[in-house]
Amino acid sequence: MNEIFKKSLELTAEKIEKSLEEILPSSTDGDKVLNDAMRYSALGGGKRLRPYLAIECASFFNTDSEDLIKISSAIELLHVYSLVHDDLPAIDNDDLRRGKESNHKYFDEATAILAGDGLQSLAFEVLSGSFNSIKPISQVNLINLFSSMVGWQGMVGGQAIDIRSSQGIGLSLDELLKMYKMKTANLISFSCQVGAIISNADHSKKKALKSFGDNLGMAFQITDDILDVVGDSEVIGKESGSDIKNKKITFLDHYGLKGSRLEVNKYCDYSISSLSVFDEIPSNLIDVVNFIKEREY
Repeated sequence: MNEIFKKSLELTAEKIEKSLEEILPSSTDGDKVLNDAMRYSALGGGKRLRPYLAIECASFFNTDSEDLIKISSAIELLHVYSLVHDDLPAIDNDDLRRGKESNHKYFDEATAILAGDGLQSLAFEVLSGSFNSIKPISQVNLINLFSSMVGWQGMVGGQAIDIRSSQGIGLSLDELLKMYKMKTANLISFSCQVGAIISNADHSKKKALKSFGDNLGMAFQITDDILDVVGDSEVIGKESGSDIKNKKITFLDHYGLKGSRLEVNKYCDYSISSLSVFDEIPSNLIDVVNFIKEREY
């Protein structure tokens, strides 16, 4: 990994960690166990890649840095909610996440369900709160897109397809691509569009960043498929072989390992070419594409 990019990613992760600590402090108000469970999964782990993309893609526009950190934190809260629920016995039944026990293993299944619910609603609470420089109509548009990207026609719907596929229902390549778009690419794509939405950018730039995120999200999911087969559990921070264990259809079933890597390269190339509408592409965005193309975790 490029050392400059690595440092940039780490600095963003530190900012998001600090923001999440402020949004979700240790508290005895309400149920302490639930508070602890939410903090357990939200804090102290993860690449914070989606927040990074939100912040870096917003560099094309004139945006407020504090607003971006807040929005990026909401994105991370929603992402973590999805991970907590994905790991549950009823879905992927994974015992390891981000190098430590999954929420339902460290606490219990019922607490993990509620922790995910709490993280999801907190994400919307943050997005609907006060900002420094975002116009009300832009905030409404942001929340509306966020809702559609992660709801039943987005991330949740993609997860539903994923569950069905592990129950012996085969997926064609088109169905698999649809699932990946909904389950993984949508939230990444939303992250890339944040700056354009809150700055009320023109349609061509919004479209370019959507395409950038869509393609990057597809590449990210395919590399996940690859890492599930060839990755080291200690490096990737979760159990390898989960897809095989859960009898899931993945990209490797259609393309094999070599072909899947070629597809990753294709989607990464598409993502960069999507940004041709801009005069110059920041090096950090090129680096993040290369990171996804070559990632080991």
